[in-house]
Amino acid sequence: MLIITGEGKLDVDRKIIGVVSFGLLCALLLILMVNLSINTSSGVRAYIAGEAYWAKAQKEAGIHLSNYIITENPEEYKYFKSVLRVIEGYRIAREELQKENFDYEIVFEGFIAGKNHPDDVRDMVNLFRRFQDISHVKKAIEIWKSGDSKIEEFRSFAASIHSKIQNNSTVSDAQKTRWMEELEILDHELTDLEYSFSLAMGNMARLVNEIFWWTTITLGLILIFVGTWITSRFYRSTHIWTQSLKESEQQLKNVFDNSKDVLYKLDLSTRKYVFVSPAVESMLGYDEEQFADGGVNFILSIMHPEDRDHMSKVVEKYDNLKDGDFLPSTEFRLQDSSGNWKWVSNVRSLIRNEHGEPEAIIGAVRDISTQKEQEEKIKESLKEKELLLKEIHHRVKNNLAIISSLLELQKDGVNEDVQNILSSSQARIKSIAKVHEKLYESTTLSEIPLDTYIIEITEEIEKAYSSKEKEIEIIIDVHPITININSAIPIGLILNELINNAFKHSYKDYESGILKIKLQKSPEGIELLVESDGNKMDSNFDITKSDSLGMTLIKVLVKRINGRLEIEQDDWTRFKIFFELNENEGG
Repeated sequence: MLIITGEGKLDVDRKIIGVVSFGLLCALLLILMVNLSINTSSGVRAYIAGEAYWAKAQKEAGIHLSNYIITENPEEYKYFKSVLRVIEGYRIAREELQKENFDYEIVFEGFIAGKNHPDDVRDMVNLFRRFQDISHVKKAIEIWKSGDSKIEEFRSFAASIHSKIQNNSTVSDAQKTRWMEELEILDHELTDLEYSFSLAMGNMARLVNEIFWWTTITLGLILIFVGTWITSRFYRSTHIWTQSLKESEQQLKNVFDNSKDVLYKLDLSTRKYVFVSPAVESMLGYDEEQFADGGVNFILSIMHPEDRDHMSKVVEKYDNLKDGDFLPSTEFRLQDSSGNWKWVSNVRSLIRNEHGEPEAIIGAVRDISTQKEQEEKIKESLKEKELLLKEIHHRVKNNLAIISSLLELQKDGVNEDVQNILSSSQARIKSIAKVHEKLYESTTLSEIPLDTYIIEITEEIEKAYSSKEKEIEIIIDVHPITININSAIPIGLILNELINNAFKHSYKDYESGILKIKLQKSPEGIELLVESDGNKMDSNFDITKSDSLGMTLIKVLVKRINGRLEIEQDDWTRFKIFFELNENEGG
């Protein structure tokens, strides 16, 4: 198989493009040369024809002047001047063409006055302007100019004759003979100029024809060479491409024959398979003909009953298939020829005709039975681990409850200060136990609903301090936010210390009060707020210098969650804690 890549392919492409471009350029030049040759030849022909009109006018003017000399008839002199208007038109056209910025309309009127055909004027102008510096054309223009000068001399001669005839009653025969001799000399001189002009323009025509003939032959030979080269190249390329196509088809056939996946094409109008790769026999034990002849109905007949209903609905949509209805991949079970069920994955694409209408499906079917078995094993393993984690959280909660009960027993026989210390420890243990309780109840075993956790901790502490003597109203405003165990335990301990501190100190000697607990999102992350309207702290209070266990715990735990603590006092005492959730936490 011939494969041209990289710089080699670019080099070949450049050569082909270069040769084709050169051939096109030669063809364009050939067209331009032929057009120029035709236009130039037409211009030369028009000038030679114009010279004939010019010469005819000159001859007729000479005849009328000779008649005027002999007869002295004024009408002959009028005819003489009238005939010279043809020559005057050529003079006007020449003088205008020799200007750098000539007026085409003046030139056109001049040539028309010289009896040239209107269609020839454009070619005459182009010939004059393009080739006026070429020797033959340059010589013709000089002859033309001399002819115009000689015509002026002719006109002046005729005017002097007319003046003498008009002023003298009689003109002698001797005078008329001299005039006739001078007229004959002028006629010979003008005839020589006319012949020289025709000869110069004829030489120009022969030069142009010779140049254009050789140019046409050269360009024609080049085009023949380019065409031969391109034809040869095309033949060689066609041969190479044909060979490459055969090799590509063989490679594609090898892929079909040796692929473990079943490759297929399904005609949507007939529900039959246009082709099915041989891998179907090794995968399911059926030959290709069974699939091709049976089509979709055969697939449904060997499909698992639990999957058949769903796939039947998918097939029903083939009659009016829309983009949203087409499934790029499906999974189902098929029964092989031995009666075993196999999970298969069907990855497919929709093929449309030139009108954009669905006409076929191509796809690949892969045996994923082993993968499904492994997935089931993983699911079973995960289920076992989930049960184990639930049991661990449950046991930790129970163990913490035992520790709390042991602390409760230790309260007997000790003074009130020790009892308070033990109660504080019990509250902290309960807040930790509450985390494990929530994890045991959770379906994810990794996330805890912080809002529910706060409510339940608050209720536990409120029960411990509730009495008929005090009515402390607790207002809880918490947004639903989930966190993991690493954040839940420190937050629970912080909240435990702040609520206990409020009951012990803020509402000491108070019969009623309001305690507010808020949890909300803020521009700085998450904000936890505990505020009370009871006793105020010392105005010089500094938590960084406080040596109480509760405040020390709060400082340490705030650092543990990478948070920030702010304390404010006015009519209320506020503890604000700002912290951010980890990437796997959220609301």
